[in-house]
Amino acid sequence: MLQASNSICLDRMAGLLSKGKGLASKLDRPILVSLTQPFLIDADPVELFSSTKYVSDVRAFWEIPSEKYWIVGAGQAAEIRVEGPGRFLQAISKHKSLMNSAVCEDDMGPGPIFTGGFSFTTGASANENWQVFSEGILTLPRWQIVSQRSHRWLTLNVMVNGHMELDSFLDDLSAQGAALLQKRSSFPNLDGALLKPSTNHWRSNVEQALDAVKNRKLRKLTLARSVNVSCEKPILPEPVLQSLIQNYPKCRIFAFCRNGSCFVGASPEELVSLHDKIVSTTCLSGSAPRGISKQEDSRLSAGLLQSEKERKEHVIVVDWISKRMKKHCTQLKWDNVPHVLKLDNLQHLETHFVGVPKKAKHALEFVAALHPTPAVGGIPLRPALELIEHLEEHARGWYTGPVGWIDRHGSGSFAIAIRCALLRGNEAFLYAGSGIVAGSDPDREYQETTIKFKPLLTSLGIT
Repeated sequence: MLQASNSICLDRMAGLLSKGKGLASKLDRPILVSLTQPFLIDADPVELFSSTKYVSDVRAFWEIPSEKYWIVGAGQAAEIRVEGPGRFLQAISKHKSLMNSAVCEDDMGPGPIFTGGFSFTTGASANENWQVFSEGILTLPRWQIVSQRSHRWLTLNVMVNGHMELDSFLDDLSAQGAALLQKRSSFPNLDGALLKPSTNHWRSNVEQALDAVKNRKLRKLTLARSVNVSCEKPILPEPVLQSLIQNYPKCRIFAFCRNGSCFVGASPEELVSLHDKIVSTTCLSGSAPRGISKQEDSRLSAGLLQSEKERKEHVIVVDWISKRMKKHCTQLKWDNVPHVLKLDNLQHLETHFVGVPKKAKHALEFVAALHPTPAVGGIPLRPALELIEHLEEHARGWYTGPVGWIDRHGSGSFAIAIRCALLRGNEAFLYAGSGIVAGSDPDREYQETTIKFKPLLTSLGIT
């Protein structure tokens, strides 16, 4: 068994690269070579993520603080880019093809992990804000560090071809590793952030959605709106991540950076997790604010559980998810009644599902089966998507899309990208939505979206 080290073992990597080069020459195509080693590093994950910018502008961050689990990725060894209605199945095919011929060592630790996400829908109107984030991108980092409680691993991933000059490449890797692991000063906090006024068609949009519900064209529609924040200086993702980690430790904190843009957020909503032949998903639908006092908070929680409108909204999503999960599971259990998930600024009705897949499954098969849920789209889905496209003034991009990771075996975890923002230069574009069903009130739904903006607004220095 390998001993943990705080240095990168390029001698072992050289042997693997030579083996991969021979296989690539034989097969006449590039081959993935991946080395994983136990790693001793005493670094805060956000500080480590900050150092990745000295290696590449393609960077990834994923953390569930309460579970002491995080992934930091730098560079791009390989990329799975997909689009169109069959994008999830395309991604599965490309992932399996790449991993089937990969040269991986060791079979300990997490091994190579792809990170990334997908847009809310396909074929939507183009928007310059989302140009660098296509309808689906899963990136295998060149450098990947994973921490799970007391264990940490470094994985180095390289695509090798039969003509690669190994000596010069190893020199480049050595320089990159030194840059990645060098201790650096902390990053500055945000200052001078201003909330830009936005065009507000909310009331009209909600009224049109309610008309569609009343006329039985829809049972539910989730509408979203966006606000912009501007700063005097470029907005860095690191202080945003620090704020989200501190205030939302039970959420899935993520950041995906490329070509000067960064999609960052703290999602409380699990779309799917597949591990050890067990699959889970969560329905998060129905919301109420937090109370100032314990008594007020308890009263609001009880009101949420007793609200006919909120329970109706929640049951629609639970029924929808259960039907789809049953098609893919031999066993499936879920909560008989929803419970209340309390976050820093909101509380939600929440129902957990746990199942056993019918056969060896890939996490993206469940993503394909579940996305988009009525919690972020609507039901029936097709007319809901058409109305969203018609009413919303902004392109959703990756907002309400699946974001997460998959390992070499197809296990992984994806969240629904909510409580998020797209950072570009001196600007941040924030997104929030609310479910519209019979009985919804435009003013109350507007207030709900205002509360949902709080996590990112606070992290950007606006209270």
